[in-house]
Amino acid sequence: MDTNNNIGGVENNNQQNQNKGVETPKTFDEMLKESNYQSEFDKKVQKSLETARAKWEAEAKEKQSEAEKLAKMKEDERTAYELEQARKKQEEAEARLNAYELKEEAIKMANNPETQVDVSLLSLIDFRNIKAEQVEPTIKNIKKIFDSAVENEVNKRLKETTPRTVNSNIQSKTERQSRVSI
Repeated sequence: MDTNNNIGGVENNNQQNQNKGVETPKTFDEMLKESNYQSEFDKKVQKSLETARAKWEAEAKEKQSEAEKLAKMKEDERTAYELEQARKKQEEAEARLNAYELKEEAIKMANNPETQVDVSLLSLIDFRNIKAEQVEPTIKNIKKIFDSAVENEVNKRLKETTPRTVNSNIQSKTERQSRVSI
């Protein structure tokens, strides 16, 4: 099929829809031509720029104060400070790696038939602050709580209401009719 024919067909459909009173959505540029939308857009862009500028200035100020602090230090103080900073970065990197490895292990446990639980529930666990030996009991506890909640909800939805008896309605109607006819 020729793509030009397809495009023409779409244009014809749009024209037909406009003729029928169906409004086609406006493009972003068309919306910005209206002053109220343009001013709102400008406000949001300005706010974003101000937020970004404040963040950049804070980072620059922090780097400047760090450089001044280092310049004032003696050689041995500067070396000790830099070693401390490197140690902190290393500990943070190790913590992230350990958290990643614990999460991978937890995913394996979550897929194990004994402790099978939806992997999305693992987001409840803070892997940076949990020890390896606490992961399995935590997953089992999450599974127990989740299964209990699902069971309670299923039972609540399956609970039947007492059905109305049709016979009592028919009897009351016949009794009313017989009283009226007497």
